[in-house]
Amino acid sequence: MGGVIIYEPEPGSPLRDLPWIVTFRSWDDSWDPFVCGPYERTHAIGLAEAVAVDSEDVLADVEPLLPAVSPEDVMADIAELRAAAEAEATTVSPNGEGDEEPEDLVPAETPLPEPEEIRAGMGRVLRRLLAEDQDNQDNQDNTVDTDDTGDDAPGNTGGGGSGDGPAR
Repeated sequence: MGGVIIYEPEPGSPLRDLPWIVTFRSWDDSWDPFVCGPYERTHAIGLAEAVAVDSEDVLADVEPLLPAVSPEDVMADIAELRAAAEAEATTVSPNGEGDEEPEDLVPAETPLPEPEEIRAGMGRVLRRLLAEDQDNQDNQDNTVDTDDTGDDAPGNTGGGGSGDGPAR
């Protein structure tokens, strides 16, 4: 049996509502890892467990797909992970091992959804992402200043068309 690592967000965390991905890799790095998704969380877990149960050398990592849209977002996530790793390092026992006992792998508890159900879930995830993107775009559109002519057409330079201001 292979293995599954599932990121478990805190109860009520907004991370549960994000799209989820599964990274499949070999235990011994004999083949290149690959990422599948986006999925709804339960679908990602079901798929990962179904593959790992039937495979000897597969490790599946299930985690949320974070909505980083700028280098600053990525750096903030990295800083948060570094801080968590440093905090965890202080809880290592004198023999260099963590205090947690490894969990025994159990056969899949999450049912593997049918391919049609997975596709429908992907559609819901993408629609949610597109709706959020549209909401962000609408908010940006609402912050555009209008010139005294009221013409916000692309290329309008404002100031009665004199060409003095930057094109929008």
